[in-house]
Amino acid sequence: MQLPSEQNNKYEERLFALVSDSAFFSVLIFSAFWIFSASPSTPLSYLFGALLGTAYSYGLGKYVGMIGGSIDDEGAIAGAGVGQARFAFLILLFIFVGKFRSQGLQELPTIGGFFTYQLASLSQGLKEYDD
Repeated sequence: MQLPSEQNNKYEERLFALVSDSAFFSVLIFSAFWIFSASPSTPLSYLFGALLGTAYSYGLGKYVGMIGGSIDDEGAIAGAGVGQARFAFLILLFIFVGKFRSQGLQELPTIGGFFTYQLASLSQGLKEYDD
């Protein structure tokens, strides 16, 4: 049986790996868009969505880490504000797309960039752990 602190450390490591993978896939796909795209607005739109998607994955991880914690356990609820505000990143995405569409922010690359965190989730799900 593992101690709660050991389990929290493992969870924090996996959360960091998820956010790191999300950032890695974002940079990789942004680079491909930058090389093959005719206009710079497509890769920049993708990058904006990918940054918000990476922030969302961090917030989602903080929310999941908070589940099961009690109000007496300060360590369990650390970062709870970010977890509760995780949908703010998605709302901000749609607000910015609507507001800056006329300046060249494209809808599909931005939304596709946001959901890049799903690739990181899949990558983490396919890894084997010997816990």
